[in-house]
Amino acid sequence: MRTLISKSNLRFFLIPLLFIILFVRCDDNEIPFPNVNVYANLSLDTQLGNVLVGNYVEVDEHGVGGLIIFRADQNEFMAFDRACTYEASRTCKLEIYSENNSFFECTCCKSRYWMAGTADIAGSVYQGPSSYALKQYKCYFDGINTVRVVN
Repeated sequence: MRTLISKSNLRFFLIPLLFIILFVRCDDNEIPFPNVNVYANLSLDTQLGNVLVGNYVEVDEHGVGGLIIFRADQNEFMAFDRACTYEASRTCKLEIYSENNSFFECTCCKSRYWMAGTADIAGSVYQGPSSYALKQYKCYFDGINTVRVVN
C-alpha cells in the first residue's frame, strides 16, 4: 500500500518550515517611539546658550523626554529626543554618562548613545539593549539667532 506522504515530499515541506523557524525572530521587545508634535523656536543666544560647534545643549518641554540640540557646524543644528528609543517614556530620560560628555545613558535600560564631535555619529547607539538611534527631528537655522525644531 502506498503512503500518503512520501519521504521526498516530506523534505519539501520540512525544509521551508525549518528556515521559517530559524530566521523569524520574536525578540524585538522595543516599543515603537511615540509620535508627538514638536514645534519649537529656540533662541541661539538665550535658550541655547550660544552652543559651540561639536557641542550640545538640553532643552526641556518639547518632544517625549525633552530635546538635545547638537551643533554640527556653524550653520547646522541637529535635534534629538531625550527619551530612549528602547523604552520611550517621560520617565526614561537620557542623562550625561561620561566625564567628557561624549555619551548619554538611559536611566532605565542603560542604553548608551553617542553625542560627540561629528554629525555622522551623533545620536547613534553605542551600547544596547536599544538597537535604534535617537529619534531625530528636523532643524532649521535662520542664520542669525533662531533654531526651529519640527517633526
